[in-house]
Amino acid sequence: MSTHRASTRDLMRSGSRMITAIGPVRLPSIGEIRDTLTLLAHAGGRHTPIGLVPAPGSRRWEHRPQDFLGQVRELEPCTREEVPQLLTRLARSGASAHALNVAVAGDFLLLDISHGLGDGRLALSLVRAVAGGRTGTPVPEWARTRDSALPLARALTRTFASTPTRVASLLESRPAATHGSGSAGVVVPWHRAPTAVIASTASGTTAELRRWRDREMPRASVSSLLFAAVARAMRSHGLAVDDTVDVLFDCRRYLPEAATVNGNFAVLVRFSLSDPGDAAEMSAAITQATASGRPLASLALSTATFRRRVRAGSAHAQATHVPADPRTRLVYSDMGEAALLADLDWTDEPGRRLVTALSEPADPASIVFNSVRHGSELDVSASLHDNVFDPELVRTALADALCDPLSLLSRRMF
Repeated sequence: MSTHRASTRDLMRSGSRMITAIGPVRLPSIGEIRDTLTLLAHAGGRHTPIGLVPAPGSRRWEHRPQDFLGQVRELEPCTREEVPQLLTRLARSGASAHALNVAVAGDFLLLDISHGLGDGRLALSLVRAVAGGRTGTPVPEWARTRDSALPLARALTRTFASTPTRVASLLESRPAATHGSGSAGVVVPWHRAPTAVIASTASGTTAELRRWRDREMPRASVSSLLFAAVARAMRSHGLAVDDTVDVLFDCRRYLPEAATVNGNFAVLVRFSLSDPGDAAEMSAAITQATASGRPLASLALSTATFRRRVRAGSAHAQATHVPADPRTRLVYSDMGEAALLADLDWTDEPGRRLVTALSEPADPASIVFNSVRHGSELDVSASLHDNVFDPELVRTALADALCDPLSLLSRRMF
């Protein structure tokens, strides 16, 4: 049995999981799914994620292609509308000792993955390999390609050593003092209760939003506009939204195009805004951070901080209390266009397709929004703890944000 020395980035995520769902797709048999995953585990040896067994307490992870896989089970068929309940049920079934579990519910595929193996990029690649994997299907290139050496050091050198002025830009982009997070004061005991709610845009909504962006805010990204619309919708439905927001950045953008990172290379960057519902402010903050290299610096800082926590014995400490009257911290993750899923054997029309995920918030007072585009459609999930927030209220607010984001963005907020 061989071992793999895990990166600090992967070790940092090894205490959490992500559950992805896709469908309706004509899926391989349970036997073919097992064969595909076993093939992936052998393809890259110990140098690619599949086949590794994450151990949160150690950087030495075993490569066990024969028994890394947990449950591969067939559940009762489900509809698109039932996927959130199924995601919630799987998330609450308890921490798994296995790196990967698979569930098939009719034409829907669900993968429960240790976050230590990788981030959203790996999740989508794995979904594609499993959903499209049948006898004779070639092994995808990513499963045979080992990570580039020292990617973080390489990205830091490439980004900052060649352009010293970007360090000044980085310092300017640091967040100001938090505008009252609401996390101080009375706290109460708390236990995890992960829950997923999902909403999707109507056909043509994202195209209409792009046209509005081109007229009103040509430098803004569609994602930042949607994030602002979500913040406005949450507030309009009575949620006390904190002015501090977290946005996930994929730091592969700072690497040479030929570099490979199959594992974790994304980071949450915290922004303290005067108003998270202000699309111009949200967009400017994200644009400035990206240009300055701040996400890369944040990734370096978070790994250094985690190493100190490992030495202190508090690496994977979990929350046990929550503010009695919490302010909602919004966490945004845009997984981009899932183009690699386009040629799967979908069994329903585009407006009825779903690509989504549950990402359990580590902070009980946070709600994590994951957005995925496929064609002209956009699916957004909200992952929360339902003993802190009302999932029906969040679902209604999210649906409003995706139904008519332009109305929300054009509305004057007080």
